[in-house]
Amino acid sequence: MIRLIASDLDGTLLDRDGRISRENREVIREAVARGITFTIVTGRMFQSALPFALELGLDEEQPMICYNGALIKRLSGETLYESCLPPELAQAVAEYGLQRGWTVQVYYDDELYVAEVDQYVEHYAADVNVRINAVGDLMAFIRDGGKKLAKILIAGPPEDSQDRAADLNRVFGSQVEVASSRPRYVEVTSINTNKGRALQWLAGFLGIRQAEVLAVGDNDNDVSMLEVAGTAVAVANASSRAKEAASHVTEPNWKHGVAHAIRELVLFPDKALNS
Repeated sequence: MIRLIASDLDGTLLDRDGRISRENREVIREAVARGITFTIVTGRMFQSALPFALELGLDEEQPMICYNGALIKRLSGETLYESCLPPELAQAVAEYGLQRGWTVQVYYDDELYVAEVDQYVEHYAADVNVRINAVGDLMAFIRDGGKKLAKILIAGPPEDSQDRAADLNRVFGSQVEVASSRPRYVEVTSINTNKGRALQWLAGFLGIRQAEVLAVGDNDNDVSMLEVAGTAVAVANASSRAKEAASHVTEPNWKHGVAHAIRELVLFPDKALNS
């Protein structure tokens, strides 16, 4: 029996317009009404994901996983779990990117900080609806007080992301997790910090076995989450790696894939999805 449903946001729960469809919203509310816990698992900041959790009508005590697993926080604002980049390592990663002319975004205390605003920063901020804090000397900002960052994101042309991720893995791979939630983003968190480990922690915290967890995702940063869930579902628009990690494939995000998965695997399990 499924007791915990974990869903990614972008490309999974949200449609092409970045919204939760009526179908997804109603089915999730029905699952919650039956006593099943629903949690959002996202690479986004807490403040960016919170409006969607509130739209679903989730209880303020409900936890949400953000920053690709670096933060687990109740909707009320209570932090349950945090895994930040160590200050010296965060400084090294940020400096490495800045020296190469990359657009470096850092996340501290659930705020977005950059050296200056460029097209990639503007696109990101508009995409996830957050405020930009341009500080000029980003390295001085990070070093001041030895800030512990939840995540560092490198934004740029999609065609450069693979090489940048490989570069970061070559230099820092044994110390960090490098992931991608979208083609234009390369995201860095502390080692052993990913959606899968955070979901395992949350399930344990709630007293739920992994066999009782259903996870839905679409991208490579969802693979770790799909690998640890008892029931792993990829939306039809998912990356090849996400589909390989899934035991089921549902409809694409623009056809209410999350609703289909919950309806057929949780609410009405006699109907099976295509494996």
